[in-house]
Amino acid sequence: MDEAPRPTIKGIFVKSHIRGLERERGAEGLRLLREKFGRPLNYGNGDDVPVADEVQILEHIVDILSGGSLSLHERHLAAGRLHFRNFSTTPLWKIVSFVFMGNTKRILMQSARISGYVFRNVHFISESLDERRVKITMFNNDYPLEHFQGFFQQWIAQADLNGDVEAAAHTRGRYEYTISWTSEH
Repeated sequence: MDEAPRPTIKGIFVKSHIRGLERERGAEGLRLLREKFGRPLNYGNGDDVPVADEVQILEHIVDILSGGSLSLHERHLAAGRLHFRNFSTTPLWKIVSFVFMGNTKRILMQSARISGYVFRNVHFISESLDERRVKITMFNNDYPLEHFQGFFQQWIAQADLNGDVEAAAHTRGRYEYTISWTSEH
């Protein structure tokens, strides 16, 4: 059986996590991250960084910010929330938000197209379930299930929407997220 190609994320997005830590904790935060990660953190914007490395970096940052006090489940959710907060500072998110005028459903329905600028070998499929509910299925990723649950929860929170994210794992690397909300701006 053929193994799926390694999932990667562009370096510009990993750099947003490192910059976020630096803004919050300065040089000491970066020193702690280098120590915990144990490898260089010098990424070019266009580098294909293994998703597994990004997960480690995000979870180390969560440990630094939380003092390492979270359960594994909460750590995964917090890393996903942090991922979205940092993603929302990138030029791509600013363009996406502008083009789709903050329309949550339109953005979610374009997740495959948007993710094509972010990832390599990670696949998204969006399905409209009703006016304010979308199911996104992810294939071939190295994130814990809770990671993108936290990511989508943070998105809803930052959009000032009331909503919920249900997560289900079907196989390793194939996850489904049902995102629902009660109001749209």
